Amino acid sequence: MLGAIAAFGIEASACGEPGARRRVVPSYDNFTGRLVQLSADQNGDGRLDQWTYLDGNRPMRGEADANADGRIDRWEYFNAESALVMVGTSSLDDGTEDTWTDTVPAANGEMHVARSRRRDRQHDRHEYFRGTVLVRVEEDTNADGRIDRWDRYEGPVLREAAFDTTLSGRSPDRRVLYDERGRFEHVEADPDGDGRFDRVGGEPAPPVRQPGAFE
Repeated sequence: MLGAIAAFGIEASACGEPGARRRVVPSYDNFTGRLVQLSADQNGDGRLDQWTYLDGNRPMRGEADANADGRIDRWEYFNAESALVMVGTSSLDDGTEDTWTDTVPAANGEMHVARSRRRDRQHDRHEYFRGTVLVRVEEDTNADGRIDRWDRYEGPVLREAAFDTTLSGRSPDRRVLYDERGRFEHVEADPDGDGRFDRVGGEPAPPVRQPGAFE
């Protein structure tokens, strides 16, 4: 059991201030007798700051107050095999979970970070990285649960921003292209949705979003 829970830091109780007293408090279901929670004081200040929720010996999720301000600032999620698969954090460090990072890359090698820009737990921005480099972003700009913007990066430079201007949940029908220095080149459109884009003239240069921007 501790091997799985170690991902949440229970097993790292030897860390912290020298001489600090740390404790782990188990909680059991009154009817079944199964272990349902482990609470821990990791920094030895006498206050519980980590909680792991379990189904017997299987961890399901965890919470922690890493900076001892009395608010949860880290959330951990485990799969059916007790492996840590996702970590939640608060972008404003105010106890509101709004960012979720997968711990295992996808089959194509990309790492996924989901964000809730409205901080309502709805994932409306998805960032994909190779290593620490942002390669693409998908967004639901109108909160209807469907992606309607796709950004593609090369290194630190935004090279393409594509949009579903119909907001119908289909593929992009308009895209803005930038050169290798991030300078606006031109706009293309696919009005009939056949996947073929044609250049559109007379379009003003839209603002360039910086990589990783979280509005």
